[in-house]
Amino acid sequence: MDCIFCKIISGALGTELLAENEQAVAFADINPQAKTHILVVPRQHTVNISELENDTVLLGLFSLIREVSAQFTDGQFRLQFNAGEREGQSVFHTHAHILSQSGN
Repeated sequence: MDCIFCKIISGALGTELLAENEQAVAFADINPQAKTHILVVPRQHTVNISELENDTVLLGLFSLIREVSAQFTDGQFRLQFNAGEREGQSVFHTHAHILSQSGN
């Protein structure tokens, strides 16, 4: 598989993880669109959020989103999932964007 997020998750690229749990990892976006721009990515590969049906993975993903947003923002942030190229998805592995103009 030639998925950059799978490579990040496996440690193959040496990307610094900001947080992780059994189901997901979080790291800074390399092309930030806000002062704080963090990606939260499930370890399980699915193309987009519409395909992610495993309740355990979803719970872990959203648990990490809560943890990361509490740690790296002042509580005000946008949470964004893109599904499909037309809607702005450029990496076809499910991921959430946490974007905020604040930073802790």
